[in-house]
Amino acid sequence: MSKFVSRLLLSSALAFAITPMAHAQSAPPEEDGAETSAGGSDIVVIGTRRKDRSITDSSVAIDVIAPEQIATTGYSDVNDALRTLVPAFNAQRLQGNDGSSFVRPVTLRGSPADHVLLLMNGKRRHRASIVQIGTGHASTSGSQGQDFNVIPPIALSSVEVLRDGASAQYGSDAIAGVINLELKKARSGGSIIGQVGEYYTSGGRTYDIQGHLAVPVGDNAYFNIAAQYTDQAKAYAKKATHSGAEAMRAMGIPGIPEHPEGNLDPRYMAFKSVWNAGIELSDELELYSFGNYMTGKSSVTFGLRQPVTAGGLNRHGTYANSAFDLTPAHPELFNLAAVYPGGFTPEFRGHLEDFSALVGLRDQEGPLTWDLSARYGTNTVDYTITGTINASMGVKSPTAFKPGSLTQREIQFDAEVSYELSNDILVFAGASHRKETYVIGEGDVASYTTGPLRDLPAGSNGFQGFSPEFAGSFDSNSYAVFGEIDADITPWWNLSAAARYEDYDQFGDNFSYKASTRFELSDAFALRGSVSTGFRAPAAGQVFGTSLTSQLDGVGGFILDAVLVPGSPAARVFGSEALTPETSFNMSAGVVFTGLDGFLTTLDFYQIDVDDRLLLTPSRNTTAAERAALAAINFPNGADIQQVRYFQNEMDTRVRGFDLVSTYRHSWSDNASTDFSLAVNYNEQHLRGAPPPGFSPAIVTEFERGTPRWRGNFSATTKVGDFGFMARAIHYGAWRRLDGATFLPRKAVTLFDAEVTYSGIQDVELSVGARNIFNIFPPGRGPARARAGLIYDNHSVFGVAGGFYYLNAKYKF
Repeated sequence: MSKFVSRLLLSSALAFAITPMAHAQSAPPEEDGAETSAGGSDIVVIGTRRKDRSITDSSVAIDVIAPEQIATTGYSDVNDALRTLVPAFNAQRLQGNDGSSFVRPVTLRGSPADHVLLLMNGKRRHRASIVQIGTGHASTSGSQGQDFNVIPPIALSSVEVLRDGASAQYGSDAIAGVINLELKKARSGGSIIGQVGEYYTSGGRTYDIQGHLAVPVGDNAYFNIAAQYTDQAKAYAKKATHSGAEAMRAMGIPGIPEHPEGNLDPRYMAFKSVWNAGIELSDELELYSFGNYMTGKSSVTFGLRQPVTAGGLNRHGTYANSAFDLTPAHPELFNLAAVYPGGFTPEFRGHLEDFSALVGLRDQEGPLTWDLSARYGTNTVDYTITGTINASMGVKSPTAFKPGSLTQREIQFDAEVSYELSNDILVFAGASHRKETYVIGEGDVASYTTGPLRDLPAGSNGFQGFSPEFAGSFDSNSYAVFGEIDADITPWWNLSAAARYEDYDQFGDNFSYKASTRFELSDAFALRGSVSTGFRAPAAGQVFGTSLTSQLDGVGGFILDAVLVPGSPAARVFGSEALTPETSFNMSAGVVFTGLDGFLTTLDFYQIDVDDRLLLTPSRNTTAAERAALAAINFPNGADIQQVRYFQNEMDTRVRGFDLVSTYRHSWSDNASTDFSLAVNYNEQHLRGAPPPGFSPAIVTEFERGTPRWRGNFSATTKVGDFGFMARAIHYGAWRRLDGATFLPRKAVTLFDAEVTYSGIQDVELSVGARNIFNIFPPGRGPARARAGLIYDNHSVFGVAGGFYYLNAKYKF
């Protein structure tokens, strides 16, 4: 039985097992959105253990995003919807960056993905299997976080973004904040959403369909299922030219790839599904389950590997070896042009699979409540690379390879209990055990072997396979006990404190704490703030992961780059040491103003200090002696590796900034109103102390100024009868881009979105809109990349494919 079928059956069994359908009577439909307090504010799940906390009376900064807001972004994935709506959050779209093209790196308040904890229904999600090697920025490179893009947006009742350190409450990884995906718990009804869209000039046509169904299973149960299918074509730069390809065309050389520059956005096809179910066993007890299954395929095209070294041509992808000449000097030498006369562009593919299942039993009634749960989660990427070659095998080389796979598996058991000592005091405690397993699957022999032509590069060009020396299964265990107390000292003053003790079998133990408070000066004005410490143990993929890839060298060629296992014999050649945990200290202070009818403003300042921050070191060139040392210990392709990187606890850092969020609703008449929303994030990132070895002044500057300090958005959504109109401006401040040893200034840019909606047909809503309506592209990255056809910055903070128009249709039942 295939994994797809077995996991689909398990998902269905878990869901249906707790939702018996013997009841013929159905309950009335429920609203899909988040709960609201008596004052109209959204009730939040994260950041507090109280059931009645809202975003306005919380002691920390929290955003609650409704499905309607996600819909207005025009995106059908959670990553881009959050990037559009929350300026403190960003998700890069990378061009041809190995596994980072398949699982996109995210940041919150300038902190990497593994400083941001992702929850679903308040429970931890498992990590993605991909370690972010190719993000192009020192602050995010090397992170291993969760994949935000495996859940259909239609399944969500709300998304909660906690913008504050919360390691003491939720454990390792919550240094910068927590994002909770709250699933719908409707009793009946459903909806279907279809979208078709395309970039103005870059292609990338996308078809997307989502559906949600709340199955009527009686008054004492709920059963929600949701699914999504997405089919996105590749996007290409229409004006891109590759100087090497143009020169070969002038020479009349056949077989030149159609797009020698590679693609902008990857080819992507995915099926995603979610269930959320529960049954009341009694007036107090509820048995519940939720989870997801996703399977997808994505592919990116790497840049041209050119088999010609004719005079005057830039060797984009050509190895400095006469055996790759069009007319080799010796007849016994391998002639690459015989296989790829016009060069080749490797097609790198990933088959993605994500599965999670959680089952729990809880008592949520009365002053004493408890919750017992167990979860299992796994994320796998299985690599394939085609249209390439293992040059060292000569004419016997295949042109398609399976370089191997990466898998992250997690099992966790949780026990939590809370007790209301009074209406004003809540005490909470819990314990947890989590086991992580990281598996590196061996590639086929041709993807990593060194053939008889030992002077030529070995392994599948573009992405080399995992050899037996790299493959294996690696485990990590952790245990935690934690507690929290929340007290209303007076009707206008709240205090809360949390503490957590964690013990890791590989990294020892840690004690984290958090204290927060909110003081209400009047009905319209309140102060809030928090102080906390945090802790993050290195992820298994950072401890054990490795890779060999071909990287653009800055002058038009490609070189072999190795990521080494920290503290391994190969890494110790370059001075690497074993990894240690990161620790953090967070401070925040803010104000909340609700003085006008329909008006809400929050302003929060923050500072995050991280000690022993774990980063992927900058690439450093190897010497002949170091390559000889790698070869002496039989490191695969050790004699050919020209650059190395490895994970290291590199430095102490500080992130400092503020978030401003302001919303206002104005009613023009009984059937006309406008919702105004302004959100601004200012974020500075600095090195504390001297830079570590290998961090040149240029790299330090990129770390501190390589992303915009200012980000913001302003939107106005107007409803007039059956029509709706949305206009949005998204602003990115200036930043700097390191290109070799040169900084390329990036000016501030503002993008504009617009959407028109019609809901005059019963149960139907039609929308037409455009993102980046003025078709703005990021600037290029210097002459070497331009000659290789990379006319746009493939590590831009906003998309590289320009404007996108779309048509949406929604049907509710």
